[in-house]
Amino acid sequence: MRRLLGKLIPRSAGGRWAAGLGVAAVIGVGIYLVFFVFAFHLIFVDEVVDEEAPEFAVEVDIDELISDALETGPVATTAAAATGAPDDAEVTDQSMSVGEHDASDGSTSSAATDGSAGSAGTSESAESDASSESSESAESTETAGSGDTETAAEPEASGGDETADEATAETEDQGVRVAYVGSFGPRSHPAEGTAVVLTDGTQTFLRFDDDFATDNGPDLNVYLHTAGPDASVDDLVGDFIDLGDLKGNIGAQNFVIPDDIDLERYNTVSVWCVRFRVVFGTAELARMN
Repeated sequence: MRRLLGKLIPRSAGGRWAAGLGVAAVIGVGIYLVFFVFAFHLIFVDEVVDEEAPEFAVEVDIDELISDALETGPVATTAAAATGAPDDAEVTDQSMSVGEHDASDGSTSSAATDGSAGSAGTSESAESDASSESSESAESTETAGSGDTETAAEPEASGGDETADEATAETEDQGVRVAYVGSFGPRSHPAEGTAVVLTDGTQTFLRFDDDFATDNGPDLNVYLHTAGPDASVDDLVGDFIDLGDLKGNIGAQNFVIPDDIDLERYNTVSVWCVRFRVVFGTAELARMN
């Protein structure tokens, strides 16, 4: 053992210093790789955030808005539920058709009875026909007059409807709403929670709700992709928008979405490790009503 140590550790002072510096360099490189490159320590450390909801020009309870939107569900879910149930309007129309059929049967039988009775009084029928013709002439005259009046009033009514529609559209633009919603799922790491897109027509934000959680890691960013949530890494990086650094691996946080981003195309959210090209988790955004 002494011979082995004698070979490894030089006897001269200069040789010992050189050996010591070599060992220190190896240890320093190891520490750098562990803590600054691979960041293994982050696996055991959670960064918890609780960012307030984004502020809009119109004050609104964002938490209540998100809760109501999650209960309503996205467009696809609502449409699927609607196709599984019969249309109440169709049932009502069918019931009315049956009722009208019965009524027509009743009127036919009544007409037959009236016809048998009317054969006994020919003079009374002639008088009633004459009075009917005079009343129909008067009604046609009144109808023509009322039709002209309605035609003249139609431009004003249509103008009023257009003004009301413009006012409604302006109100909707100013109102805050949940435009898209999605749920995170795991890819290379566990991921869960809700992602919602909030907008008032002027500002648009992506918000991770307070139930969001994933593993911690180095150099994590939030991306929007055109590829689907289960797409390969190469497909995901083929077309993406970088929304910035992930603020914490647990908790609520907001990210500004630029105005020119089409969320019908960029409808996949990911937590992305830039340094190692690893997808931690993804969420597919579905359009709300």
